[in-house]
Amino acid sequence: MDRIGIIGGGVGGLAVAWNLYHKLKDAGITPDINVFEANSRFGGNADTKTFNFGKGPGSEDKDLIRWADMGVNDFNIPAYKNIVEVMKQIGYTKENGNFRALEDSTTYYDTKGNAFTANSTPDGKPDPWWGTAMPADLASSVADFMEVAGKDFTDFKYHDYTVEQYIDEMSPKHKWHPDLGPKVIYPRINGMYFTSSVTGPRAMPFVAVMHYYHIQEGVGGGKADRNYFVNGSSTWIDALVAYMEKWPGMTLHLNRKVWATPSETGPGYEVRNETKDGDTDRLYCRYICLATPADSALQVMASTGATDPATTGLPQQVSNILSQVKYETAVSVAHTDTRLLPVERNAWSTYNIVIHEPGSVALKPYVINYVANRHQNDAANPEFNKFGSPEFFLSINPHIPISKDKVLTDTDGNPAVANLRHFVFDFDCMTAQYLIKSWQGKNNIFYASGWTAGSGLHTECWTQGEDVAGWILKAVQSEAEEVVQEQTQSKADFITSRLIAAGAHS
Repeated sequence: MDRIGIIGGGVGGLAVAWNLYHKLKDAGITPDINVFEANSRFGGNADTKTFNFGKGPGSEDKDLIRWADMGVNDFNIPAYKNIVEVMKQIGYTKENGNFRALEDSTTYYDTKGNAFTANSTPDGKPDPWWGTAMPADLASSVADFMEVAGKDFTDFKYHDYTVEQYIDEMSPKHKWHPDLGPKVIYPRINGMYFTSSVTGPRAMPFVAVMHYYHIQEGVGGGKADRNYFVNGSSTWIDALVAYMEKWPGMTLHLNRKVWATPSETGPGYEVRNETKDGDTDRLYCRYICLATPADSALQVMASTGATDPATTGLPQQVSNILSQVKYETAVSVAHTDTRLLPVERNAWSTYNIVIHEPGSVALKPYVINYVANRHQNDAANPEFNKFGSPEFFLSINPHIPISKDKVLTDTDGNPAVANLRHFVFDFDCMTAQYLIKSWQGKNNIFYASGWTAGSGLHTECWTQGEDVAGWILKAVQSEAEEVVQEQTQSKADFITSRLIAAGAHS
C-alpha cells in the first residue's frame, strides 16, 4: 500500500482520513494513512475552554464545571446528516447526552448598548416581553426576505450579486422595510465568521450568505434543529479521534509542524518534521493531501525556501489559486464583563449582535456576544439549567475592551482567550473553490480544508472529505503516474451544484 500523508488535523483532514480508510478497506487495500497536526490538539476551530467555578448554589456537593467554545459551538441536525451519521457510529449522540437543543434567540443592539430588537424570553419563546419587539412591518419584511432569498440564491441570475445589490433591487418589488438591511440583515452577516473587514457585510456575495443561512438555519429548506455540544465542541472531535486511533494503518500525529518536498527516490514526497533536538524526521508518502488553510498550504510546500514549482511539487497555477483566498483572525474571549451586553438585561439573548452602523470602521467582522448560560441552557434538566449560576459570556472581536479582571481563567490556569482564524467566503474564494478541482491530484497533491468547500461548515468539510477520499482511491488503484480530476462544469453550474448538494442535507 502506498502511504498517504494528510497534513492538517481539522475537520477537513479528519474527514478525508475517515472516508479514505473506509474506501480503501472496501476496495481490499490495506490502509497506511498518516495525519499530521501542527497544534497540540485536533479540530481546528473546534476549540473548547473549560472552567471550574467551584461550589455554590446548585453545586454544593461538587464543583460546577462549565465551558465555552471559542469557535465552532453548534450545529443544525437536519443539514448535518453526514456528521450525525458519523456521530452515531462512534456513540456520540443526543441519547447519550452528548448534545442538546440550544436556545436559539437573538438581540440586535447598538454600540451604546441600546437594544433595537430581540426575540428571546426566559422560557425561550420568540415573543419578547420587555418592549423591544421588532416592529410588525419590519418583522414581516424579515420573514419575507428569508422566504424569497431562500429560493433566489440558487438562481444563476444572482450569482454575482452582493447582498446590498440584492436588497436594493428587490426591496421596491416586495415593499421591504428600509431598516431591513441596516438594522437586521447587515448586522446578522457581520455576526458571521466569514465576513471580510475589507468588503464588509453589504459587499458579501448574496449566494455565499444565503448558502450559510440555508445550512445552518434552515432558510429556504426544512425547519432548523440547532444543538450545542455538551462540554464543548472539542468533545466531538476527541471522540472522533479516539475512535479512529484504534484502526490499524491509521496514525494521527500531534505537534507536527511539517513541510513536504518531492522525494529524490520516488514519485512521492518526503514529509519532514524538525524534532526538539534539531534533527529532522522524514516519512515518505506517495500522496499528499493538504488539509490546511490556503496560505498554510503554500508554506507547507515551500518551507525549505524553494519556490520553484519543479522543486516544491506545487504547480504555479495552484499557488495563484491559493493566494486568492483571504483570511481574518478573530479574537475570542470568555469573560464576565456585562458592559458588552445590552443595557437592558431582559433583552439578553443567546446571540447578541452589535449593529454595524453605516460608514463605521470601528467594528471588525464577526462582532458577536454570547450569553453562555443561554447557549448552554436546558430548562428541562436542572443540571444544565444554570442561567444565573454563574453568569458568563463569550465575545468574539469585542467592540469595547474587556476588563482584565473580568477575563476568565481556564482549568489550566490560562486566560480564556483564543484566535479564531477563518477564510473569507467572498467572490475570490468561490472562484478558488471552482478552480481547485481541476488541480486535485496533479503531482499527487490533493486539497481538502474549509476554504475548498462552501462556507467551511463541518458538514461541508465532511462532504468534501468524501470527494477527496474518492479521488485519492482512484489514484491508488491506478497505475498511472497521476490521476487529475477534470472540472467539467461551468462556474455557475458548479456553484449551483454545491447549493443543491447543501440542500440535500435539509
